Amino acid sequence: MPTINENAFRILLETVPDGFFVHDAAGRFLDVNARSCADLGYTRDELLRMSINDISRGADAAANAARWRDAPVGLAMHFQETAVRKDGSAFPVEISLTCQFIDGQKLFFGLARDMSERDAARTAELKEAHERMEMAIRVGGLGIWDYDLVGDRLTCDEQWYRIMGRDPAQPVRDIASFRAFVHPGDVERVTEVRQTATRLVAEERDYEMIFRIVRPDGALRWLRSAGHVVEDADGRPRRAVGFVVDITEAHLAGEKLHQQTQEDPLTGLANRRRLDAELAKACLHATRTGEPVTLAMIDVDHFKLYNDRHGHVAGDEALIALAQILQGIARRPYDLAARYGGEEFVLLLPGIGDPETILQTIEDELAKLAIAHPASPVAPRLTVSCGCVVASELADTKPRDLLAACDGALYRAKEAGRNRSEVARI
Repeated sequence: MPTINENAFRILLETVPDGFFVHDAAGRFLDVNARSCADLGYTRDELLRMSINDISRGADAAANAARWRDAPVGLAMHFQETAVRKDGSAFPVEISLTCQFIDGQKLFFGLARDMSERDAARTAELKEAHERMEMAIRVGGLGIWDYDLVGDRLTCDEQWYRIMGRDPAQPVRDIASFRAFVHPGDVERVTEVRQTATRLVAEERDYEMIFRIVRPDGALRWLRSAGHVVEDADGRPRRAVGFVVDITEAHLAGEKLHQQTQEDPLTGLANRRRLDAELAKACLHATRTGEPVTLAMIDVDHFKLYNDRHGHVAGDEALIALAQILQGIARRPYDLAARYGGEEFVLLLPGIGDPETILQTIEDELAKLAIAHPASPVAPRLTVSCGCVVASELADTKPRDLLAACDGALYRAKEAGRNRSEVARI
């Protein structure tokens, strides 16, 4: 199913070529689109501090109040009105107004058509825009929600329930009930609505969040939610209205792409790009804490001879076997095993000052596999040489310095006959 991004609902409203507005039973504007602002000459913030009576030259305030008070829920009203711009000029409008009852109060959703610009082309444009809005909401997978912050009352449409995997016949009426859907890792930030709403009002920003839910069948879904916080006359958050859309497929595709840019496709170890990033982090952390950093470069001895004798498929299998040994060693959260290139690998071990036992483990585990390498002048089985550097003071040492020191130690291990480790300390 196609999806719509976080600005979709606002974009849809802005495609309507007439002024769109929402007001409460006292006539106070709760929402307006850009066309309303352009027609009247006010900014959106200015209109949201005003009421219908401030921009109308038709019925007086008492008559309007009576009209809104007596309007039955569901009633669609059509009438002529005279609107007044910010500069004092007036123009005729045709109002289409619908009364709805949401969270215990009447709300009026309306369109104001500037009759001074009326023509057949504009009527066709309006019809097309309305059809486009309905189609986008239907096929775009938007689930609409409306939350009364004061009364803790949640109202959602059927699409919202479909996204959540829930039955609309068993309505979710408050945030406490909604908490049960949200993934434990996201529940606190998603359902702390009062502090979030207060912060958004203070920063004059709309609501936007990506979070996970768990459906009743155990399926994990990623959702994007966006909305607008409505203030009362004193500037306090009163309601929030918005939508959710399921972005699971897009999120997983993004994760897969990120993984591909960070992972060696043959061995599954980190690639050079990730190694460079993690090594920079490790050096920065060690500079702050004074902890040592160990970096080891491991090279398969006479690997070209192995490939020439056994073929590249067998060579790939040998590299994968070595990679699994290194991955088993890099078990701590900040350890990293990476493929440096070709038959060279790197181990990053933050906080380790005595790596000799670890290096011996690599040799021992590889010896247990007994991968035959009769073409090697070093041993009848596959072996490795290792150059290792332990840095205890990194104030003036950069990541490239550690790599260069490792390369130098590896060179000395090879010069000394291979199948051995050389450790340097800086």
